[in-house]
Amino acid sequence: MGPILWITLFLVQLVLLVVLKRKFHLPFSTRVAVSLLFGAIFGLALFFFASPEANQSTRSWLSLIGYGYVDLLRMLIIPLVPTSIVAGLLKLSNTAELKQMGYRTIGMFLFTATLAGIIGLTIASIFSVGTGVAVTDLATREPNTVGSLFSQFRNFIPANIVRSAADMNMIPVVVFSLFIGVSAIGVKTKKPEAIVPFQNLLESFLEIVMHMTRLVLKLTPYGVLGLTSYWLSSTGMTLLIQLGLFVVALIVACFIQLAVVYGGLLASTVKINPIRFYRAASPALLLAFSSRSSLGSLTMTISTMTERLKVNSRVANFVGPLGAVMNMDACGGIFPAMVSVFAANAFGIDLTVTQYVLIVVVSILASLGSAAVPMGATAFTVITLTTVGLPVEAVGLVAGVDFIVDMFRTMTNVAGDMTTSVVVANSLGEFDRKAFLTQDLKAETAS
Repeated sequence: MGPILWITLFLVQLVLLVVLKRKFHLPFSTRVAVSLLFGAIFGLALFFFASPEANQSTRSWLSLIGYGYVDLLRMLIIPLVPTSIVAGLLKLSNTAELKQMGYRTIGMFLFTATLAGIIGLTIASIFSVGTGVAVTDLATREPNTVGSLFSQFRNFIPANIVRSAADMNMIPVVVFSLFIGVSAIGVKTKKPEAIVPFQNLLESFLEIVMHMTRLVLKLTPYGVLGLTSYWLSSTGMTLLIQLGLFVVALIVACFIQLAVVYGGLLASTVKINPIRFYRAASPALLLAFSSRSSLGSLTMTISTMTERLKVNSRVANFVGPLGAVMNMDACGGIFPAMVSVFAANAFGIDLTVTQYVLIVVVSILASLGSAAVPMGATAFTVITLTTVGLPVEAVGLVAGVDFIVDMFRTMTNVAGDMTTSVVVANSLGEFDRKAFLTQDLKAETAS
C-alpha cells in the first residue's frame, strides 16, 4: 500500500467521526473514545504493514492534524487564564469578606492543591508512567533551560507582562492577574459603581473566550485521532499499555487525595470521622462522578453542604461557587503533574529538582484560572508543560483517555470543595457538629 492509500484511509476515519456526530449524535466522550480506537487501529496498521516510505509520508499528515490541535490549545492560554482568575476573585463582595472568609478558603485551596501536585508526581514516578514509549524523531527534544530555583522565583515577578505573555511564561501572568483581582475587590469595596463597567466588560469577554474554548475542544476527537495514529505508528503496542498504566496511576492518586489529604484534614482539624463525612457527601460525589462537571453538580454540592454536612448557608454559598471555578486539586494538581512525568519519561528527559518544584508551583497557580473550563485539566496541563519546558505533545495523547479519568477527577474536585466548606465553617463557628453527628448516626441506623 502506497502513502496515498494510507492517507485516504485516514481521511475516511475523519469523515466517519463527522458522521457519528451529525447523523448519530453520539455524546462527546463516546466520540473521543471512538477516535482513540480508530487511531489505535490505524496507527498499529501503519506500524506493522506500511513501508518505511509510506509510514513517513502518512505521518506528516497525521502530525498536521494532531499537532495543529495542540497549537490551538496553546492559543487559548493567554486570553483564558488571566480573565478567569480575575472573574473568580470578583465573586468576593468586598475586602472584609476577602479577609474573613476568602483568606481561609483560598488558603485551603492552595494547601490541598500543593499536596495534590506532590501526590501526582509521586504516584507517576512510582508507576513510571511514559517509560518505554518511543517517540522516534521527537525523542531528541530537550526542555527549556531551567536555572536555579531562586532565579526561577525571581522570574515569577511580572516586570513586563506583555513580554511574559508573548513568551508563554505563565507564572508572571498569573501573579499579575492576582494583583488585578485583589485590586478590583478593593475598588469594589470603596466605589462599587466604579467597578461595574470593568466587571461587565470582563464577564462579556470571558463569555467570548469560553465560547472560543468550546469551539477548539469540539475538535478533540480529530486531534486525538491524529496524535494517537501518529504515536502508535512509531511505538506499536507500548503506548497502549502505558495509557492503561496512566489511568490506573491517576485513579490511585485521586483516592489517596480523598482518603489521606481530605480525610486527614477532617479528622485532625474538624475532629469528625472521614467515613461519616463521605457518607453524608455521597449525593454530590455520585452526581459529580456521573456528570463529570463541577458546575453541573454545583446546586447539589451546595445543598449537600447545608443539608447533610450542616455547614451554614453563608459559607456554603461562598465556598461552593468559588470552589467550582478555583479549586481543582485533581484537574489542576494531580493530572498536570502526572502528565509532566509521562512527557519527561516518554521523551527521555531527566527532570531536575528545580523542575519538580516548578511543576507543583505551576500546577497550583494554573488551577486558580480554571473558570470551570470544559476539559479544564487539558488547559492546566498545557500551561504546566509550557512553563516547565516539557513537550506539549503529550497532552493530546492522554486526552484519548480523558473521558475515563475525568469521572474520578471531578469527584475529587467536588470532595475538595465540600471538605473546604466544613473546615472553613468549623474555623468560623458555622459548622453544626451536633446536627451533623446526629443526622449521620440516624442514617447509619436506618441503613
